Parts: sequence; structure tokens; C-alpha cells
Amino acid sequence: MEISLIHAGLAAGAALAALPVILHLFMKQTPKRVVFPALQLIRERQKRSRKTMRIKNWLLLLARMALVALMALALARPRLFSQTSLGDQEVPTAIGLVFDTSLSMGYKPRDKTLLQEAKEQAYDILKKLPSSSQVFVVDSAEPGVPPPLSTATARKRIDGITLHAANRPLNQAVTQAYNAVAECDRPRHEVYVLTDMARSAWDRDHPVEGLDKIKKVKSGVTTYLVRLAPKEIHNVAVAEAAPSSNVAVQGEAVEIRAKIRSQGPATKRMVEFELDGQRRNKQEVTLEANGETEIRFKTPKLNPAVALHQGVVRLSGAPDPLSFDDSRYFTFKVQPAMQVLVVSDREHDANFVADALDPDPDRLPPGTPRNCRVESIRTEKLASLGAETLKHYTAVFLLNVKELGEAEWGRLNGYVHNGGGLVIGLGEYANPDDYNRPAVAELLPGSLSRKESPKNATFGRISDLTHPLFRAYPRQLSEMLTQIPVYHYWSITPPKGSRPLLAFSDGAPALVERSFQGRRTGRVLLWTTPLARVSDTRDRTAWNEFALPVGENWAFFLLMKQTVNYLAGTASESLNYEAGQDVILPVDPTQRLKNYVMQSADGKTTERLNPPDDSLVIVSPPLGQWTVTASNTEGLKSVIGYSVNPPLAESSYLPMETSDLDTLFGKKGYKLATDAESLKREVIQQRVGFEIFPWLMGLILILVTLENLLANKFYRETAPRGAVGATT
Repeated sequence: MEISLIHAGLAAGAALAALPVILHLFMKQTPKRVVFPALQLIRERQKRSRKTMRIKNWLLLLARMALVALMALALARPRLFSQTSLGDQEVPTAIGLVFDTSLSMGYKPRDKTLLQEAKEQAYDILKKLPSSSQVFVVDSAEPGVPPPLSTATARKRIDGITLHAANRPLNQAVTQAYNAVAECDRPRHEVYVLTDMARSAWDRDHPVEGLDKIKKVKSGVTTYLVRLAPKEIHNVAVAEAAPSSNVAVQGEAVEIRAKIRSQGPATKRMVEFELDGQRRNKQEVTLEANGETEIRFKTPKLNPAVALHQGVVRLSGAPDPLSFDDSRYFTFKVQPAMQVLVVSDREHDANFVADALDPDPDRLPPGTPRNCRVESIRTEKLASLGAETLKHYTAVFLLNVKELGEAEWGRLNGYVHNGGGLVIGLGEYANPDDYNRPAVAELLPGSLSRKESPKNATFGRISDLTHPLFRAYPRQLSEMLTQIPVYHYWSITPPKGSRPLLAFSDGAPALVERSFQGRRTGRVLLWTTPLARVSDTRDRTAWNEFALPVGENWAFFLLMKQTVNYLAGTASESLNYEAGQDVILPVDPTQRLKNYVMQSADGKTTERLNPPDDSLVIVSPPLGQWTVTASNTEGLKSVIGYSVNPPLAESSYLPMETSDLDTLFGKKGYKLATDAESLKREVIQQRVGFEIFPWLMGLILILVTLENLLANKFYRETAPRGAVGATT
């Protein structure tokens, strides 16, 4: 606790507390001798009361000394927690103004947005600063060292601050302000963070950097957190709007799924669905208080001649206080169904993969798209398929095939090197001598050693959850794989350049990948245990329980779907992004396109892009729907597109808790204000200190009264009981 004095010299008057002692010692009267008949009686009484009187005299003396000392201290005007020894509000100040410019600051509870209210708060702060102060204005979306500004220049800088869809965590912006303010030589140092305190604006897991640096500042750096958001948030948002797949099948309808979320009281809203600039449908939804509902729209059957489609789901009617999340864009493309070839010695080995990729339409819900068309053949028929036929297949599966001829391996080798995808599932009938031939070893991700039969083995956990094969529901998929029993597998030795993707619980490779670079990347995926299941575990061909029905274990079904998408190059392809993310669009290198032009949906914004090498990267594009048209000198054109939406996290509008702020700044490292009046109180108390003068005056009055009572009581003449007195 620190105390400062406005009139420090007057505090020396506390030394006058010794005056009653001096007067007591030097003004002591000489007692008079009086001859009195009852002298003996008086002396007896005096002996009994001497000790009591001595205590009373000391109490009275102490009360008078305290009275003088408190009067001198009161005249010195002491204050608690004063930030500067000057005790004056008009002190040159180094001040940091941190503005939260995330989209949630566009909330409009009244006739102004929260960002506009933040600016007014900042203007009021600047108005009270002396002209010799230095101001550092920090926009949470803009990195870099803020320059020192005069109050007039700072106002102009604040005028130009706007909302940004892509923002850094406020932690970094506060650190910027700390670094700038701590280096300034002004006597007082303050940082104001003007924010709605939404969790989405902060990194709650890491303390703000720079706290150690500001502790070294002699007068300290005071942090004021100004919470601008109202206590109750009313908002309805389109929390999600996306097609069932980024790639739709030509000639089929696509289902668009949208989630509408409410924060606040129950309400009703109208939701509209547009596709390619035309309104297709609308629907009224009823939302419970703080509720969420899902609605689905169906597109008409898509024209095969149009490869790219863009749409939007938006709320219509009266706008709510937060408008940025009232609509959400989406983009998807259309292509023919992917052709998959499944080769096996036995029909049983092919059924599970074929059923996962291309199930019987009678068993699917109406309108479910068929993204794959599977053709199953026996091994001997593969010899009749030429290289030109193979290139039309997105993927080829070899399932528990005993052996192939040299010509068949050669055609598969050429297919992979031209960008094809080959999946091999080993099993009971695989012949190691055939798979280990030198010509085949150049293609496969591993050479076969021997059949292993471990006890209580399962698939292990996925080591790289970011791989496109496992990117959909990665943690759930990893946990589910660890529950699948494996009875047998082939021990293999992966060559240099192969990449293990999945292991068994004993560490042996379960899935290995090998890639071949060219105009298009070709890939081979090798499973060391079959992609089929035998119900009788005593059968020698029963190697695992991987291919269970979807209702019992969806891991097999999902991985087969993702395998084909990965080999086709669409598993990692995304056409829908959030602000701040870099857009990565695949490019077909065989088309040799040179001119790339990006255009907004309204055609008002056009930008030429540099030709890419293998994929087109667009760094943090603006919100909206965009198309990229690529062309070459031969007249060939290709249109690709994407959508950019605001960050979904900002629509939730969850406030920061006190515990979160304590983690970021420390329990006593900040002052929290919820409006202009509370901010004013915090600033006055921190700058000037807490005024003790009124309390001292009250204490002086109490002591004056106490001293008077003691004096009257202690020196009042009273006659002893039973004594006979005379008056003269």
C-alpha cells in the first residue's frame, strides 16, 4: 500500500504532537501548602487514587497528542494508492489505447455500434490529457510498433479505425501497447483496452506478454479494461451453411444444411436460400431462448454444363443488433461420379469395399448422391484392360490378390506414374514371391516378409491426425480404430521414401503410403491386413474385424470414402473458408493455364494473380464469394471459386470471466470498468489516490469529543462519600 501527500511539508506539523508534553513539563504549578484538619484523611485518599490518576493523566495526554498530530496530517491531504508523487491529474502521460476491431464490436445495442462507443470513450480520455502527453493507438488487427502521437493526431488516427473480419488475439495488441508505453519517458503510464470482452477476441490459455517489462517501470503501468458490451446479448445468426459435399455429382440434387442459432429470448425468423444469384426457397424457423435449430434446403438437379455453384443462406426481415452473421456463403463444384475398379480373386473380398463406396441405392435415403461408381472384376479379367482404360479410373483396388502377371504390374505402374491411385489390401492368398519381384518392388510401399499372428492386437492410434485420410473426425476415428481386433497381418519392410500412416498396437505398419511425383501425383496405399471380414474367426481367412457394418463401426466406411477422395485429390480440397485463412485451390498442371483473374460475385473487384506451380494460394482474401478464371493462349478456360465467411466463433458472443482475466493479467494487474462512470472512478482513484482527508476530519472530531469528556471527568471535583464539607 502506498501513501502520498498533496502538502507534504505540512505533515511535519505532526511533530507538534509533543507540545502537550512540553506544556505539561514546563507549566507545572507549584502546589500550595494548606493547613487542614483532615490532612491525614486526604493523604490516605491520595495514596489510594494516585495510581488511577496517573493512568488518567497519560490517557488525556495521549488524546491531546493524537489530536494535534491528526490535525497536521489532515492539512497535508494524504491519499492512498496515488500513482505519482505529484498527486495531480494534469501529469504528462504515456497512454496506450487498444481498440478491439473484431466483428463482434459491430454489435449495435442502441443507435451506435460498440466500436463507435469505444471511440467516444477514447475521445473523452484524450480530452483530459495535458498536451505534453504521448498517445499510442493500437488496432487489434494491425501488427507493428505504434508510433507516439499527440492528442490531436491520435484523434485523427482513431477516426479511421474500422472493423476487421480477420483479427489477432487481443493479447498481442496489448503487448504492443505495453512495449510502447514502457519505453516512454513520461511520469505516468496507462493502457486502456476498449473491448466487448468476447472470448473469441482473446487467447485465454496464455498470459499477456510484457507483464514483466511493465513491472520494471518506476511509476508502474496501469491497465484499464473497458467492457463495452451490454449485459444481455440479443442475436440470431446463421451459424453454418454448407453443402453435404464440396464435390457434387452431375445431374443430382445437393442438400444444403444450415444451422440457425439464437442468443437471447425466443424468437421467429425467416430464412432464405439463394443459389447462383436466384432465390430458391425460404422457411420460417422458431427459435427457443438461447436455442439452435437445423434446416435443410434442396437444390434442383444441377446442370452438367455448369461446374461451379455458389449460394448463400441469410436471415430476412428486421435486422438484429449484430448483422455480420445474418448470412453465410458456400461454394461447391460439380463433376461426374468417380470411377473405381475393384480387383479380387474372390467375390467375397471385393464386396466390403464395393458396398462402402457404392452401396445399393435401395438401401440409401432418397436423394443421397452416389459419388462413386464401382466396377468389380476378377483378377484374370485385369489382363484384358489396357492402359487407356485404366486411366479413366480414379482408384484401383487390389484385394487379397494372389499374384499378377508382369504385364498387369507394368500397366499398374504406368497408371500410378501418370497420377493414378492404387490401393492394395493384403490377405491370406497374397504370394510374397510375386509381390517382392524387383519390378513390383519399385511400385509397392513395402516388401513382404511373413505372416504375423499377434495376441490381442488392434489398430493403433493415428499419429498424424492432419493427414487427409483421417482429417474427418480424427480423434473419434483414432479411438474407434483402437477397438478393432486384428488376428493376422503381413510383416513388411518399407523402402526409403515410404510413409507409414497407421500402425498396429504392437507398432508394426498397418497402412503405408508411397508417392510418385509427376504432372499429377500418383499414390500407392498398402494395407497389411485385408479390407474384408470373415464372420467365423476360426477360418484361416479371418484376419480382422475391420469391415464391420456401419451401425457397428463406421471407421471402415469413412476410411474407404476418404481414400477415394484422397486419391482423386478432393479429400483436402476446400472451397469454403473463414476470414484470415489462406485459400488453396487445386490446379490441373496438364492444362497449362497461364492467366488467372479473381473476381468478386458482384463483378466490382477484379485482381490478376500470378500463375501457380501446383496449387493457387490466395493470402487472406476478403469476405464474400469469389471466382478465379484461368485461361491460356489456346482459348482453354477453367473456372474455380471459393467463399469466405466471418469467423464462426465471433457469433457465439460468450463473455470473458474474471478467472480468464486473472490468467491473462494477474489478479491485481488490471482495473475493470463497465461504463464511463466506473472508468472515471477507477482512473481518479489510481491517478490521484483515495482521499483520506474526510476520514481524518471525522477522527479529529471524535478525538476532540473524547478529550473533552476525559478532561471533564478526570478533573471534576467531587466530594468523597460520607465527608462533611464547608463552603467559604
